[in-house]
Amino acid sequence: MKIAGGFGGINTKFTFLILFVTVSFLVATYFISFGMMRTFSLQTAEEVALSILDGTDSRIRSQFVNFESLARSLAATRAVKTANPVEMRDLFLSSVLAWNQYIRAIYLGTAEGKMIEWGHGPEFIDNAPTFPPDYDPRVRPWYRSAMKTEGFGVSPPYRYASVDALGITCVLQIKDGKGKFIGVLGIDILLDNLKTILTDLNIPKRGSALILGERGEIIAGTFVSEASAQYPLKRFEAPDLHEHLEKNEGKFRIRIDGKDTLVYYRRSEPVGWFLLVGLPYDSIMFSVRQTLTLISAVEMLLMGLLTVALSVISNRLISSPLQKLVTVINKIEGGERDTRIMISSNDEFALLGREFNKLVDTVEGYSSSLESKVKERTEKLRMLQRENTRLRITEERQRIYRDMHDSIGAKLTNIFFCNNVARNAVELNPEKLEGLFDDIESNCMDAVQDLKEIIGGMKPIKRVEEHFLESLIDSIGNRLANKRVAFGCKNRAPDIDAEFGSEAKNELRKIFDELVSNVMKHSGADKISLTIDMDESFLRFRFKDNGKGFDVGTPATGGSGLSNIRFRVERMGGTLAIRSKPEKGTDFTIRVPSGKSEVREPA
Repeated sequence: MKIAGGFGGINTKFTFLILFVTVSFLVATYFISFGMMRTFSLQTAEEVALSILDGTDSRIRSQFVNFESLARSLAATRAVKTANPVEMRDLFLSSVLAWNQYIRAIYLGTAEGKMIEWGHGPEFIDNAPTFPPDYDPRVRPWYRSAMKTEGFGVSPPYRYASVDALGITCVLQIKDGKGKFIGVLGIDILLDNLKTILTDLNIPKRGSALILGERGEIIAGTFVSEASAQYPLKRFEAPDLHEHLEKNEGKFRIRIDGKDTLVYYRRSEPVGWFLLVGLPYDSIMFSVRQTLTLISAVEMLLMGLLTVALSVISNRLISSPLQKLVTVINKIEGGERDTRIMISSNDEFALLGREFNKLVDTVEGYSSSLESKVKERTEKLRMLQRENTRLRITEERQRIYRDMHDSIGAKLTNIFFCNNVARNAVELNPEKLEGLFDDIESNCMDAVQDLKEIIGGMKPIKRVEEHFLESLIDSIGNRLANKRVAFGCKNRAPDIDAEFGSEAKNELRKIFDELVSNVMKHSGADKISLTIDMDESFLRFRFKDNGKGFDVGTPATGGSGLSNIRFRVERMGGTLAIRSKPEKGTDFTIRVPSGKSEVREPA
């Protein structure tokens, strides 16, 4: 016996088990932490995006409120209501220069088709624009947009006539004090200037912003793919964009500029635009991955240290004590029964060692005691075997005596009476001698055969298998005839050859041989009757004589015939009843079960 080494050793198994549990715990912790940090990062990103949307929406609302205030203050001046270019020049130009970060130009398109405009930029000469000769403001998109509403409005994006650029125009109808329509006041804002609002947002995590029109057209944006404005305006491509914009506020996930991006959007009033803030998913999860990478590296380091510590601890605290225990067990198995475990600590293995030593001492004591008891029991067993042999010899002697008494005794009795009859027949009936001599010869041969069976322990030879009852009755009658005893038989039983085996038939024959012998030797009867019938599932024999009888209550002396008869009847599973009185004859009733049941020894 030895402790398994290598991968199958306790030390290795223990270490791998702890490592497995630890790795499982770390993996579970990793995924749980990842899920929690991911959820937290997404919630944080959403909060940032919504905060940016709030700020941007507020800023755009504020700007257009300012533009509306500017438009209405200009519309209230006498210079605008009288369409006086001289007075409007300084008024419009000062407002443009004050708002030059957003406003390109301010102008008035009159009801007669005259265009009065001042602004700043390379396309202006002395702050005045240059228009084609056939320019008519009344057909321009901004003028038409103003004519559709009575108050302040914002035109859809369009391409300017005086410069190759895209923009929008804040418009307001101008009327005099009597309500007469004078024209439309316009404030031009380049789409590129609107990007200033988005650029100033400083969106974290490398995020970008976008302004969409009511139909999803891109008005301004900081996405790389949307950096330059085009006309007609490019539509923002996103799955189910129309369904998203109908909700006025929400979020969706798409790929923008080759990056998986989370987009948060909100509708901004009064212009009706949609503000979008996009945060790349990789940027959102960057801190999560970075943190988890650091945690994983620390966990791997700790796991390595744990492996070394567990290996050393398990080898010192587990494998070494077990190896000592196995060594002692091997020595005891090798015959060194006095070997014991040396106890040098107070831990659980020390307790195990003490208990093991106690167990070995107890086993040693039991072994010595057991050896003594085995010797004692062996001697008793030998005595029992000798006694059993003696009893078997005694039993065999009784069997031989019983069989010789019932079989050979009956044959010798027949010979004796045949011999007496023969002597008388010599004087009275010489012709009867031949039959008597045949009976004597037959009885001698049967006695010799019975003697062989008894002495050799052989099973009886199956002599008569068919018409057993007829043969039995004839045999009884012949024997009694030699004694000049009258014999009568009533056989009311069916043929029993199929119901009784050869051994049972042989037992019945010996029973009646003994009964006949007793009649011939002891009873002094001159009349015998035999009745055979069936009683339920039993075959019943009633053998009755008119002899001198005997006292059934007085134990028999000088013979064993009756005990042999009772033995054989019980051996067949039957019963024997004897009724007799002195000078009143004897009546034997024998009941044996029908069927080929085995002949057994009585209890």
